[in-house]
Amino acid sequence: MLRHIKSILTIIFGAAIYAFGLTYFVVPHHLFEGGATGITLITYYLFNIPISVMNLIINIPLFILAWKIFGAKTLYSSLLGTISLSIWLAIFEKIPLNFNLEGDLVIVALVAGVLLGLGLGIIFNAGGTTGGTDIVARILNKYTNISVGKLLFALDFLILMLILIIFQDLRLVTYTLLFDFIVSRVIDLIGEGGYAGKGFMIITQKPMEVADKINEELGRGVTFISGQGYYSQKDLKIIYCIVARNEMIKMKELIHTIDPKAFITITEAHEILGEGFTFVKEETS
Repeated sequence: MLRHIKSILTIIFGAAIYAFGLTYFVVPHHLFEGGATGITLITYYLFNIPISVMNLIINIPLFILAWKIFGAKTLYSSLLGTISLSIWLAIFEKIPLNFNLEGDLVIVALVAGVLLGLGLGIIFNAGGTTGGTDIVARILNKYTNISVGKLLFALDFLILMLILIIFQDLRLVTYTLLFDFIVSRVIDLIGEGGYAGKGFMIITQKPMEVADKINEELGRGVTFISGQGYYSQKDLKIIYCIVARNEMIKMKELIHTIDPKAFITITEAHEILGEGFTFVKEETS
């Protein structure tokens, strides 16, 4: 029950951040947006239909789609996110605030991107959506390996091309693309969690020495993976280790000090769960 209440409050909070950025940074500078929000902005700029009202109208068929794909629970979360967004938009529409950024659209795009990305990331992590192409992106994410952020960026790009044809304002669309890219990256960063790093795969003639040094100087755990060299047909102990991003340079120097000929591959570890990262190793007495 407590967890359910927490999810509800989290979605409402995320919707508030998203609505704040949209109302006070996107709309005043006549920027656009992709997806369903982009369509609500088109109707607002052309016909002055309130975004809070149009947001509800345009999402009705998408609620049905979410129910078909994800079931009633996700439909509830989608409804909660969309209704919360419309309520917050209606509230902020009545509260006049002016942030004087002296027409600097680069700063506007940066702030709008961070706020909208933060809001959407919080909502997604709580299992909700704000409707619109958020639903479409989550459906595609379910059946592909493409991140939600990148899918949103692609869908937004398509809508923005439509906006460009209608309004023929390349300058504002370009700034919108900038802040949409920031939105997608912020969503991915939040979705990946606070613990990200680098994965090292090391093939060396001195696996024990390297492993001891990693454990001693970096305090990181090491896993040996059994392998075999194709040409030499010799058995190998391949080292696999995850380190924090700021430890990457030290890790490479450490390996090369012991074995300058070591073969190393470095990969992104988008989210790390476990000892040394998400919980501290317990001391044994």
